[in-house]
This record gives sequence, structure tokens and C-alpha cells, in this order.
Amino acid sequence: MVDEIDLTKQSGGCGANSPAVTLMKYWLESGGNREVKVLATPGVQSDQVEMWATAMGEQGVKILKKDNENNMMVYIIHLP
Repeated sequence: MVDEIDLTKQSGGCGANSPAVTLMKYWLESGGNREVKVLATPGVQSDQVEMWATAMGEQGVKILKKDNENNMMVYIIHLP
């Protein structure tokens, strides 16, 4: 079973509510060696998800799948 993180319910923006911080916190709390489904709004949230995954690429984070479903970006991300 794949865990799901729904970023669309967050206020967004910078700081502690940013998608990057949410993803990092989830990874640190739940551990790696798993896939996670991430729901994000198109635009700022999806850009931040992709930038975070790119920045963490050296640690083995990969976007395995990216789809636009019902005006929402859906990612499957591998966390090492």
C-alpha cells in the first residue's frame, strides 16, 4: 500500500507549510525504502514538489510517475 500526502489541503506558501518541508518531514518521520503518492495543485505546489525531488535526487529520491488528474497533479515518488 502506498501512503498519500495531500498537499492541496495546505495553505501553501513558504516556511513550515511549504510542500518541500512537508515532504522532508514525512520522509524523516516515516523512513525510506517506500513510494508515496503526493497530490498537489498545479503551479506553485507542483513546482515545489518537483524542485524538492530534483534537489534530493542525489540522495536517491525519484519521481516515478506524474499525472494531471481532475486539475490536480498526482505524483508517485520513491523515497530511498
